[in-house]
Amino acid sequence: MEINFSLDKFIKVTDNVFPEHVLNNLIKICKESDKFDEARIVIDTEGGEKINPKIRKTLSWPMNNIGIESLTEVHWANLLHNVFTRGINKYKEDLDVQHNFKINDIQILKYNLGGHYKLHIDHSPSIPRTFSCIFLLNDDYEGGDLLFKFPNGGTEMKIEKVKNRLIVWPSNFLYPHAVLPVTSGERYSVVAWAL
Repeated sequence: MEINFSLDKFIKVTDNVFPEHVLNNLIKICKESDKFDEARIVIDTEGGEKINPKIRKTLSWPMNNIGIESLTEVHWANLLHNVFTRGINKYKEDLDVQHNFKINDIQILKYNLGGHYKLHIDHSPSIPRTFSCIFLLNDDYEGGDLLFKFPNGGTEMKIEKVKNRLIVWPSNFLYPHAVLPVTSGERYSVVAWAL
């Protein structure tokens, strides 16, 4: 018996996540923030990390709501946590997925000129992620496309850049993806993963 289905069916897109004024406030905070550092990649099964701009060239600002003195930062961390929780719950409902989850990491990312992330998957032995999410904050840049390259013969799917767009998909080996190099402007997005 042959089972025939398309992997792109499991990538879900939701537009207009925030009201326009809320989105604009978040973008303004991102542009004014000095909290961004070079993003890291996981390099071993124990969860060791390192900076490698040949693989991932972007800046990251982890969003936490614990141990943070800034109430503004706590507010945004909680609001973004809610966005991703709602997005994953909608994903589960749309696809009839029965899985409890816990969001374990949220990061605001800033891709400057040349910023990219080579083809990778989000699940690893040290961080067994189930769901991956990207919330695109802006679309006034060139390049920086989110590209999926499915393992079934190398089929590719590029997600159109639309500000205020949330994308949710499985973190497993069937969904290798990349952020293509930014060729003009700055790309702001928020990523989250759930176990």
